Amino acid sequence: MIVLAILCGAAAAFVGVFSLFGARTSAVPQRLNRLERTGQADRGELLAEPFAARVGMPLAQRVRGLLSRLLPGSWVSGFEYRLMLAGEPASLHGMLTIQAVAVAGGVFVAIAGISAGGGPLRVIAVMGAGLALALMPLYWLRMRVASRKRALLKALPDAVDLIVTTVEAGLGLDAALSEVGHETEGPLGEELRLTVRETTLGRSRRDALTRLNERTDVPELKTFVQAIIQAEQTGIPVGQVLRTQAAQIRLKKRQRAEAEAQRAPVKMVVVLALLVLPAMLLMVIGPAGIRMTEQF
Repeated sequence: MIVLAILCGAAAAFVGVFSLFGARTSAVPQRLNRLERTGQADRGELLAEPFAARVGMPLAQRVRGLLSRLLPGSWVSGFEYRLMLAGEPASLHGMLTIQAVAVAGGVFVAIAGISAGGGPLRVIAVMGAGLALALMPLYWLRMRVASRKRALLKALPDAVDLIVTTVEAGLGLDAALSEVGHETEGPLGEELRLTVRETTLGRSRRDALTRLNERTDVPELKTFVQAIIQAEQTGIPVGQVLRTQAAQIRLKKRQRAEAEAQRAPVKMVVVLALLVLPAMLLMVIGPAGIRMTEQF
């Protein structure tokens, strides 16, 4: 009974002290109410947003921050450079997230396949499938870079000829680049329009053309841009330099076509050996084989 009385007295004292301090600090509940009302309004606005925006985006941001801290800076910068060469089909954080998900999926497939058991061939096949799944984003990015470079090379000779024509017709180099950029479709037109926009916003022509080289990484385009920069620095007429570069680009295009034509017979040999010759042998030897089986 004595212990119960002591506990009741302590509880009463605590309630009394709490009520006294609560009466003295009457402004605190008001501020808390205001904050609570503000929080309820924000909560209602958040609940009105889609589930992906409420849950997916914060989770993706945390994953991005974690990956940025864990991965080495050189690897992240190289990944960002490849994204730039590919035309930035996705953001850096988005591609890092996709790569992390692919690696996790590959590890899960490999572990699940090994846990399921089976022969050595099955284990090797499962590990190969997991590795392929983990490397799939990198392979897609590499194919995107190669496809974009091919598109740039294909459109470059015609674009250079148009630049030469417009410059010789009396337009300035910036106006010629802008006109050709609007007339050219594909990645080359986009890059030329971006270069002209950078010069319009205040960047020097040399810096804008240097950034064009960094975003494309095409040897022919690099040579063309460096020739323009050297012509401006040395005072050589730009029209003459452009005409010379156009002739060289046409020559390199012809040489690439000849090289592809010379590689065509080698590629055809593989097709003939694997597809055509077995079918011909089957057509020639097949009837004789059927007759021999019928005789026996």
